[in-house]
Amino acid sequence: MPLFDRYIAVDWSAANSPRTGRDSIWIGEWSAAGLAESINPPTRHAAMAEITDRLLAARAAGERLMLGLDFVFGYPAGAAEMIAGGPDWQALWAHLATAVVDNPDNTSNRFHVAAAINASLAAPHYWGHPHQHRYDHLTPRRPATYGTIPERRRAEILARTAQPVWKLTGAGAVGSQSLLGIARLEALRHHPILGPDIAIWPFETDFTDALTRPIAIVEIYPSLFPLDDPSVTPKDRAQVETVVRRFAALDAAGDLATFLGAPAGIDATERETLIREEGWIAGIGHGHLIERRAA
Repeated sequence: MPLFDRYIAVDWSAANSPRTGRDSIWIGEWSAAGLAESINPPTRHAAMAEITDRLLAARAAGERLMLGLDFVFGYPAGAAEMIAGGPDWQALWAHLATAVVDNPDNTSNRFHVAAAINASLAAPHYWGHPHQHRYDHLTPRRPATYGTIPERRRAEILARTAQPVWKLTGAGAVGSQSLLGIARLEALRHHPILGPDIAIWPFETDFTDALTRPIAIVEIYPSLFPLDDPSVTPKDRAQVETVVRRFAALDAAGDLATFLGAPAGIDATERETLIREEGWIAGIGHGHLIERRAA
């Protein structure tokens, strides 16, 4: 029996003004009816309104739903304590949700938040900012050394092309997207209707050992999958459509639980670190499933 009835994938964006087309937000969806028309909201505010409406509709229909977003959900071990004064991902998420201001027109204070976090640490970790601006405690280049918090999570060590969360700008940068995305997801977790139905994978699901709530929100890395149809443009749209198609195919074949399962070769202590703080990228450690194309 499939784990889910509906699959949504989101290509997120940290753009500082409304944007559509290439390098903007794309939302793809697959259900029993097949691939829905992908949409391209111009702002994060509009995207979250659309996502919330789809989650509410799925729950009203009694459907289980998997929502994947392509930004980092967890920071390297030790970051939550150093940044938020708490031991786990929930402390970090609550801290970022309080610090981040992300306006309906897409303007945000993400670089100021990153600079303030750098100022609070023994050594700077975040780096990168627009060349036309300057920020105290934030440099345009990667630090030569890091402090007690590692540069990369275990997931990014295995997914070699994935960028660390500290990189805010430039090719493949995910830091800005994560600051803004985590703040948005923390608000969604506390939605008066949806909140009790939402579980953040793998933190609240123990990978797949406790995948009981009807909505699972999962960290994804769309570049893992070869595109099903490279002729689809822009690439962001092709990627979310590939992702939801693959998720549905894996689930139909009975393989999605393995895809979302804990990676092989980690011990109990490492697993506890992933679940408490670092999180994981769906599919990392299960390369044989990543390489399999959807029918």
